This record gives sequence, C-alpha cells and structure tokens, in this order.
Amino acid sequence: MKYVYFLVLILCQTYACAIEVTFINPSVPGTPFWDRVTAIAKAAAEDLDINLTVVYGKDNRVFNLEAIQTVASKSTKPDYLIFMPYDGNSAQSFLTLEQAKIHFLTLERTLLPEEQKLIELPQEKYRYWLGEIFHDNTAAGELLADTLIASASKDTNGVVRVAGLAGSFSGESTQRTLGLENSINKHENIQLLQVAPAIWSRERSRYIIHQMAARFGNIDIAWAASDGMALGVLDSVKSGFEDLNPNMKIGGIDWTVEAIEKVKSKELVATVGGHIFQAAWGLIKIYDHHHGKSVFIKGIDQKTYDLQVIDQSNINTFYLLAEKVNWHKVDFNLFTLTTTKNNQYNFDIALIMAILN
Repeated sequence: MKYVYFLVLILCQTYACAIEVTFINPSVPGTPFWDRVTAIAKAAAEDLDINLTVVYGKDNRVFNLEAIQTVASKSTKPDYLIFMPYDGNSAQSFLTLEQAKIHFLTLERTLLPEEQKLIELPQEKYRYWLGEIFHDNTAAGELLADTLIASASKDTNGVVRVAGLAGSFSGESTQRTLGLENSINKHENIQLLQVAPAIWSRERSRYIIHQMAARFGNIDIAWAASDGMALGVLDSVKSGFEDLNPNMKIGGIDWTVEAIEKVKSKELVATVGGHIFQAAWGLIKIYDHHHGKSVFIKGIDQKTYDLQVIDQSNINTFYLLAEKVNWHKVDFNLFTLTTTKNNQYNFDIALIMAILN
C-alpha cells in the first residue's frame, strides 16, 4: 500500500495531477453577477487543469460558514478553497480551515475595519491563508462618481445635486460610499444631498429616490453602490413621476447584463466593474503557486487588480458582455506566470476584450 502511495505521489509530481479547488460562491444559483463569476472561473479551471467544485453560501454568513465547515469535515479535502469572508464570523471561518489544514484564498476585501484588523493579513495569524484577491472599492466608488459628475456638469448650470444609494451596513458599501465622498470633495459646485441605505435592493431604491426627491427637490445625479439599485432608480425615473428629474444621471457598480444594456441605450451613464473575473484571477494565482511560483507573500497588503468604467466612450468594446459570452475563447494560461514566464501579473481586462471581440 505504501508503495502504491509513493508511486502515485511520484507520478503526480512528474505529470502534474489536476489541482482540486473548491469555490464557495457566496450567493445562490441564478444570481446574475455571481453566476458570471462562476462561469468564468469554470472556463479558467479547464484551461489550468483544475478540478473546480462549486458550492453555495446562500447570501448569508451563517450558511457561508456552514459550507466551509462541511468542506473542512470531509475525509477527502480540496487542495485549496476560495471564498468571500463575512463580517461577524470571518475569524471562525479562518480557524476552521486552519484546523483542517486547507490552504485558502479570499475574495474581495469587504470586512469592516475592526474585523479586518482581527484577522490581520495573509499568513500572519493564519498560515493557511495564502492571500487575497481584491480591488479597491473606494476607488470604484470614486470612479463612478467622477464619471457621473462629468456627465452632469455638461448639462447643469450651477450646483450639481447628488443623491447616494448605499448597500447594507458593510465594509463593501462603506468603502464605495467613501469613494463617492472623495469625489464630491475634489469637485466644485457639487452638493451631496444624502446617502441612504437601500440594502442592495432594486425595489427599495425605487421608492427611496422618491423620498429623497420629496425631501430635497431636484436631483441631478443618482450614485448607486450597485447596478441593481441604479436600475431601481431608473425604473422610477422612467415611470414618469413628476417629482423626479427625467434627465437624472444614474450609474452603479457590477457590470450586470441589464446595466450594460442600459448604458448602450443611454438610460444609465455608467457601470463600474471587472470583479466578475475575481475567482478566475484566484485560480491563476493558485495554479502558479502550485507550480512553485512565489505569488503569495506573507503580510502583503496590496490590491490585485483595478475595476473599470463602462460608459459611452467604450460601450461598443464592452457591449458583448451583455450577451452570452463563450469564455472558452480565452486561454487563461496566457495570464499565468508559469506559462508566460513573466515576473508580474497583468490582469488587464482589455486583453480579454481583445480576444473576445
């Protein structure tokens, strides 16, 4: 039996056995954004000879932890696990994986500052935490606001009045809202009326924008921390209510299919995104790590990639993302250090768009 084990080990080292990775999708099947994240990850996994197993966290920190505990308790464990930590039980999730000796990679830095401080940085407190795949949510919020302000300033004389729609009371929403405030502070003649929590809800956003209009009067810009909320505002504006500015400039974050379509039709000004590729970027780094590349550094505090804006300046290039995309056209090996022999990553979405167009 020992002979067979060592023979298998030698063969794996020589012929590169498939890497076993479990991805805990934090949502549920049928969620447009996370379905696309999963589809891209599956395409990348096939290119990289990775066996990818997808389980679901059901949009809830309790269920997300239960999914982690289930994976950790199995007799046959994956080589790596990818998941998004939640406020309130991130430390428990990390400890579960640490005790199970499963190397893990986290997506998105969305925890509140006090919880982020509690878990510290990769490989410091938890040595099985290899690293993070994340973008700068503050920069994303600022980019959206800058784009909306530039659009509104062309049509508005005097002060531009801005309404903000935040998500839940989470680190992700807080960071994006900070980006909005940063943008407001660097522009002249811009007034931030209020930032109201719409809890990521399209339906709540529909009536919140009416409440804000009743309280403050004319609104020139509706900045939303997600596309869903931006589309909720658009629903109300398109309904023809006299209390809402029919020329309101609206934008969100996520690159959802409907939002991209609305940018094309000029009903939305912009959508900011690119994090649909985050799980794929994670698989690429796991692949390189598995092949001996030093891609995960202890204590590193550095974003992995930037989000980008889709607006009228580039909608023709990016519009295909509103259609059914054949992600298998992209060879994700071309982003690995192992294949390219590069010294650093170039997670540039423009390269993917050039292949798909």
